[in-house]
Amino acid sequence: MQNFAEPLFSKGRVLKKESLEALRDFPGRLAKLGLADWRDGILYGFGISYERGMIEVCAGAVWYQGQVVLTETQRIPFRAYEQQITVCLRLHPVAATEDFSIRPLELRLKNGEPGSGELELGRFRLSEGARLRKDYKDLRDCRTAYNTLDITQIPYAGAGGITVSPELLRIFARLVLEHTDALELDVQFAFLCLNHPPVSRECLLRYLSRRMGEPYRELTHSEIYERLVRIAEAGNRGMQHNKRREGPAVF
Repeated sequence: MQNFAEPLFSKGRVLKKESLEALRDFPGRLAKLGLADWRDGILYGFGISYERGMIEVCAGAVWYQGQVVLTETQRIPFRAYEQQITVCLRLHPVAATEDFSIRPLELRLKNGEPGSGELELGRFRLSEGARLRKDYKDLRDCRTAYNTLDITQIPYAGAGGITVSPELLRIFARLVLEHTDALELDVQFAFLCLNHPPVSRECLLRYLSRRMGEPYRELTHSEIYERLVRIAEAGNRGMQHNKRREGPAVF
């Protein structure tokens, strides 16, 4: 027989070591059970903005080597205009002290791809005096050459493998649901994207395989993004074609 003990911390009771240990262990144990088969990647947060020569990376959480790692908001001086910049979170090996297990973290702005032990948080090429855009008009706008935060390559933690940005999939879903003649498969996947982020890698790949009539196989983030763009734009062209064929609406 097992007992599950939850500390009560009642008024007048002596604070016990066992109660503090139970409080300490509970969130870590719960996270490890829920995320046991997830691949390393982003969980939440890490919004990126630019203002007055500073890049601000908001607080976030990642799943990395069996541990939920939390970061604080950080501002980084920025002068590398007109260059392709990747915002990376570098996670160093754990070091132990008498009181803490410490994992050093480093937010970096680098001209190049993420290296070993680094997770991409976004990329951009910024012109001096410009605004770093995040108000995407459509999927293709997520990868504009200049002054737009590119979220298409961010590795999000997911069951069975890393997956793509939930924000990217929400944009896709809204575009699909705007099409009154969208395919039923597209509509079902769109509701999944809106209601259940993050969408698992297998679910995403199997949807694209059936929708594109291709054999099921692994795809890179870029290949996934390109297929989502084609599906969204094909639906939009179909809607515009129907409007031209039907003529102007009569009220």
